[in-house]
Amino acid sequence: MLRSTLRAGDFLVAESRAMRAVAEQVEAYADGGAPVLITGEHGTGRELVARVLHQRGPRGAAHFITVRPTFESSDLVKIEGDDACDRANRALRAAAGGTLVVKDMIDLSAPSQRTLKRAIRDRKSPNQHDVHVVATADVDVEHAVDAQIVKRDFFDLFAQRRIEVPALRDRTDDLPALSERWIKHYAAEVGRTKPTISSRAHARLAEYPWPGNVAELKSIARRLIVRVQRSKIEAGDVDEVLPVVSTRVPLEDLAFEEMVKAKLAGLLARIDGYPVHDLYEKVLARVERPLLDLVLAHTGGNQVKAAALLGLNRNTLRKKLAGLGMEQNKSKSQKKPGREDLALDEA
Repeated sequence: MLRSTLRAGDFLVAESRAMRAVAEQVEAYADGGAPVLITGEHGTGRELVARVLHQRGPRGAAHFITVRPTFESSDLVKIEGDDACDRANRALRAAAGGTLVVKDMIDLSAPSQRTLKRAIRDRKSPNQHDVHVVATADVDVEHAVDAQIVKRDFFDLFAQRRIEVPALRDRTDDLPALSERWIKHYAAEVGRTKPTISSRAHARLAEYPWPGNVAELKSIARRLIVRVQRSKIEAGDVDEVLPVVSTRVPLEDLAFEEMVKAKLAGLLARIDGYPVHDLYEKVLARVERPLLDLVLAHTGGNQVKAAALLGLNRNTLRKKLAGLGMEQNKSKSQKKPGREDLALDEA
């Protein structure tokens, strides 16, 4: 997290198309009015976006309070024996006139959601605290709403003003400027002149997938400042601090069997925990269907030629086409797809 004396906007790099969209939303929602929801993977900089939102608007000179889902915070005095509702009211009072950022909306208890809902609804009423409420959440917040972990009426208060912060791997155009700024920041903290970064070092950073997003980039920048005492950071320096990861191979470059395995791995992850039946037959059918479809297209629909090309008896081919529902006179009525069918369609 940035020190309060720093301007958050200096670290909101928006050279990529994805982040320019975020910057535009920040400007649109910085009026300090309706609640805002900031979603994204952990480490993408959701709180940084919230701070920029606060500093850009009319509440910028007022308090900026961040709290965990329990409403505990380093910004608030801890009182023994209080509960979440007590802490929520204390946080709202402390943030009056400014911004209250509630981290990880999904983890808010039902009573806390009700407390915040009342505060948002009544913020302009007499004897209430006028607070701009901003919440952060993971990208799968809708699943929490569907599961009724987050109440629908509470979520709807934020849904109209939602900012989706992209993962670092989806905004690589920002990577050079981001790495330069964080290296400059940590160099200044230890009283050093900022070292330059070679083009090959930048290339190494660009090749890394950044599973920890900007939070991981900050950690890498700090380690480079600690380890490299020269005036220039080289590719070898980056190699020493970056975790070793397997190179991601494009799907089209994989061998056929490896491509199938990669697809099936995603399928199994999606159907985990669901009742699934006849997976073996369904997978074979999904492999057969495109094969037969392509061969028939190649032979102009001639089943005799298609059977010969496939090494099948013509009657066997016709039975397979019928079983897969690929005959021209197939019934329009179809069995409702199960979870495994839907997962296979997405694989």
